[in-house]
Amino acid sequence: MAILIGGAMVSTETFFSSCKSDAKEAFFTKEDISLLDEIGETIIPATASSPGAKAAKIGEFIKIYVTDCYSPADQQTFFEAISHVKNSSQKKYGKGFLKLTIAQRQDVLTELEKGKPATVTNNTKPLAGSGDAIQTGKSDEAKNKLKDTPNRYFSMLKELTLLGYFTSEPGATKALRYVETPGYYKGNVPYVKGDKAWAT
Repeated sequence: MAILIGGAMVSTETFFSSCKSDAKEAFFTKEDISLLDEIGETIIPATASSPGAKAAKIGEFIKIYVTDCYSPADQQTFFEAISHVKNSSQKKYGKGFLKLTIAQRQDVLTELEKGKPATVTNNTKPLAGSGDAIQTGKSDEAKNKLKDTPNRYFSMLKELTLLGYFTSEPGATKALRYVETPGYYKGNVPYVKGDKAWAT
């Protein structure tokens, strides 16, 4: 999990500031949702103390987020990311991602993160335009940096997984420490190495 997540940081404000799109509904299938659940579970697997991304229904979250917050061009790029996962699985192991072992799934995603995906075939979803799924509110420098990064497809999937998981009930209350209604401000809280972070 530490290897796959790396140092990714998600700004909730940045993500939700982009949910003003007039994009048409994305063409998600049940297979797409299942694939996203398994990709998410590979990135954030269940542990003895916390549920994984699949328990947070990450596939459904991503479907809603991409449909409501991405432009048609960015939706196209998102489906290209899914195609990269599918094609990389077939190219490396001769079978779909859902049929891979946990170790093989981690291997496929790690290669994508390093920027070495298989070539995308002409099986992306039929959405007009092309883009890099860059949310509004980011600087031109950040946009150009993401556009020129070979691993942008995995970064997109990872950021959506982290956002969906840590804002879900399982993620916020099980993986993090959560106080529903804090009663007072306490500016100095003792920290013990290994403690869970607080949900915000």
